[in-house]
Amino acid sequence: MKDFDIWCEGYRATGQSGGATLLGHCTGKDLKEACENLAKKDEGFACYFNSEMMTFWGYRIFDNSADARRSFG
Repeated sequence: MKDFDIWCEGYRATGQSGGATLLGHCTGKDLKEACENLAKKDEGFACYFNSEMMTFWGYRIFDNSADARRSFG
């Protein structure tokens, strides 16, 4: 098992924007499994996590802040 920080990318839409966000920290054999494990522990994350698309509220998920910030900061 490996430790993962779980980040989602920033956004810019309809005149609003937001930076990359740290969603949580969990373990797994890969990022997808870590996200699935976080979803089991955090109902707020689970509600908006799509494991097939690897998104949170439609925003891509990353394992580090640099990649998450690359699209919109």
